[in-house]
Amino acid sequence: MPELKKYRHLFFDLDHTLWDFERNTAEAIGDLYEIFDLSKYKFFNCSDLIHTYHEVNDTLWKEFSLGNIDMEELRRKRFPAVLKKLGMKSKDIPEEIGMKYLEISPRKHYLMPHTSEVLLYLKDKYHLHVITNGFDDVQHIKLQSAGIDHFFDQVITSDKAGYRKPDKGIFEYALDVCQATRQEAVMIGDNPETDMQGAINAAIDQIYFNPKNIKREFPVTYEIGSLKELMKIL
Repeated sequence: MPELKKYRHLFFDLDHTLWDFERNTAEAIGDLYEIFDLSKYKFFNCSDLIHTYHEVNDTLWKEFSLGNIDMEELRRKRFPAVLKKLGMKSKDIPEEIGMKYLEISPRKHYLMPHTSEVLLYLKDKYHLHVITNGFDDVQHIKLQSAGIDHFFDQVITSDKAGYRKPDKGIFEYALDVCQATRQEAVMIGDNPETDMQGAINAAIDQIYFNPKNIKREFPVTYEIGSLKELMKIL
């Protein structure tokens, strides 16, 4: 482990790092399955819907991160692509299902293990912020619904910054807004391509949250398997 540094500003990713994206998404899609009576389509079930959603969503988010599509296109394409892949005809896909998901999902409140405990421990020792590629209109709802909004001084979104992780521009924007230097900052996140590589691009230290022990292809400042480990290294 590298020599401990004195940080002042901790920048957290939100989805998969603090907000339990997997559990919240599964519950929200389960709600959609009931609301739109999708059980009448006997060629797929709710588990199929959840699995296919993740496949399509991951692909679209990669395209979004690369700048190949914008927010509106991602939202417009997502559920039609999911349901067509499951075998539904275009005429049978509810027009409002995508918007209903955006209404339900951010209000789910499940957090990754130890999130509240760790944030409470860190709050009086550091300035805490969020940096996320997530859409501005839903990130604050997520934080409020999960009861952790009060921990953060700034919530930096790609909408506000005009850049998306891993572009160093979003990190430079965050440093400016938070009046922080690179030496005072560390990025904590689960995604090696956006969170870790983005911080490296901006010459900011990194803490890779890797609970699934996924092999990485480049060095990071720190690696942790549990958020609780932040209480030892910070």
